[in-house]
Amino acid sequence: MLKEIISNIVKRIRYRIIKNKLDVSIAPSSVIYNVEFSGGGKIEDDTRVIGDKLITIGSNIYINAGCHFLGNINIGNDVMIGPKVTIWSRDHGIDENILMRLQANLDSPINIGDDVWIGAGAIILKGVSVKNGAVVGAGSVVTKDVCEGTIVAGNPARVIGVRR
Repeated sequence: MLKEIISNIVKRIRYRIIKNKLDVSIAPSSVIYNVEFSGGGKIEDDTRVIGDKLITIGSNIYINAGCHFLGNINIGNDVMIGPKVTIWSRDHGIDENILMRLQANLDSPINIGDDVWIGAGAIILKGVSVKNGAVVGAGSVVTKDVCEGTIVAGNPARVIGVRR
């Protein structure tokens, strides 16, 4: 019980410090670790943003509830991210001669440009770049780079249109 109380106090202190310095509003139930913000924005409830190395987040961002980001990720300015989006810059090796649980993580950074919209439930995997002005449709699984101004959707994500 004491551990939970201390944890809640730390979250609220962190929330106030970030809110006052950069105008980033972080819901108390969210976990933010090893993240650098360059400007204002909002992070909703039950979101986990864990920089394994570092996550950088630009200004005027919105991250909806239930998202999970892990690894080495760069997010630009004016980005909107829907609920339950997963962005992971690592996964496990799959060598058949070694137990899966014993294999090293494979890392490759993810870059998300400016003015990007990522729809609810999308998954963005390691090594992907989502360029400026792109839209990722809800439920998409992004395994390859997304070109500037394009709209992608599906599993795997493929181009379905261009912003005009």
